[in-house]
Amino acid sequence: MRFFARLREQSGTETEALQVQPGATLEDVYGVLRRKHPALESDRKAVRGAINQEVSDWSAVVADGDEVAFIPPVSGGR
Repeated sequence: MRFFARLREQSGTETEALQVQPGATLEDVYGVLRRKHPALESDRKAVRGAINQEVSDWSAVVADGDEVAFIPPVSGGR
């Protein structure tokens, strides 16, 4: 896991190892992270998820060994 910009500040960390169930989606992963770090952005429209440095849909399945990152909008807009 990698967090960028304000998400890094909200979580209190830049990187974190996380294990999820097989078949977990980006949405599932972010849900687990929100439970661990309640200060993380609750509005998913204000967050983009990426798998292996490629922006992905929330429904994308995360595989073992994937690098997952969550990034707020670059321009600050929604």
